[in-house]
Amino acid sequence: MLKGRSMKLSSRVQRYIAIALAMLAGVFLYFFLIHWWLVAPLQRINEEEHALQASYQRFSALVAQREELQARLDLQRQHPLSSRGLLTAREPEVAMSQLMQLMSERLSLEPATGISCSVLNRVPQIGVSEGPLVSVAVSVDLECGIESLTGTLHRLESKPPYLLIDTLSIQRLVSQDTTQSSSGRLSVKLQVRGYLSISPAVGHE
Repeated sequence: MLKGRSMKLSSRVQRYIAIALAMLAGVFLYFFLIHWWLVAPLQRINEEEHALQASYQRFSALVAQREELQARLDLQRQHPLSSRGLLTAREPEVAMSQLMQLMSERLSLEPATGISCSVLNRVPQIGVSEGPLVSVAVSVDLECGIESLTGTLHRLESKPPYLLIDTLSIQRLVSQDTTQSSSGRLSVKLQVRGYLSISPAVGHE
């Protein structure tokens, strides 16, 4: 009697174990097959979509600033810059070196969030006489995050010597790597101009 009962209990335990193993196998199959291959990619796509929407909104706001920057540029051209806003160099060649140095110093290399700015190419432009002043310019190709580009543009025009942004072109880079799709990396082309004063001896001739 006892032996038969023991065998029955043993069979019942075996069924419980089999059910538990089947449930564990089901959970395993869900997480490692359904979740990782279906649910997780959908979640990542949803997160990337929200990140892209946020990046697009900030990008659109930045592009909208171009009209404001152009208006400020036109206003500053109508009113001569004070000596505090001029490059300290007295020769166009030296002023060009100073302009490039200032450009490098004012790049947002360590933004609080996002991608820093990096210089891809710089092309100096020939100096042009504008009355008592001479302008020197440099065309720069950058790769920036949205936050770092905003900081860079602000520093370029808000600190003496003042640098004026002549042209600004912004495009969002599209990468084949899906891990980079929501990074907000921008391709930026701009021309930055600075002014130096002609020496007094030349200016009064």
